[in-house]
Amino acid sequence: MQTEAALADGVVLHDDTHHAAWEAQLKAAGAGQDDPVKRVEFIRWQVLRAGTPLRLMAQHHATGPIPLATAHAASGLHLPLGVIAASQDAVAQGDVDTLATQAEQLEAARQAQETAIATSTSC
Repeated sequence: MQTEAALADGVVLHDDTHHAAWEAQLKAAGAGQDDPVKRVEFIRWQVLRAGTPLRLMAQHHATGPIPLATAHAASGLHLPLGVIAASQDAVAQGDVDTLATQAEQLEAARQAQETAIATSTSC
């Protein structure tokens, strides 16, 4: 399903067709609409998976600042996705302690986004 979703991204299609391919990919991964926590965690994993090679590329000075900025932006996206998933579970279970710790993750996400912006504007 992931291959079909990727192929759908590469051609000009109606938005509904793209959305159907993406939805099929999420369902095939066990992250259907009926489980929002699994869905967010799967999307978070996809962001982490895409960001890892960027972080590795950014370690080499010759690649320039754009891969580094993009790696920071990916971190700034995957952290709030983790907050969403943790908060959904915590709210469902009445876990106030977990909810309280999410502020640190949001602050880390904000910092990652600010670093991404600063890095990309230094080009």
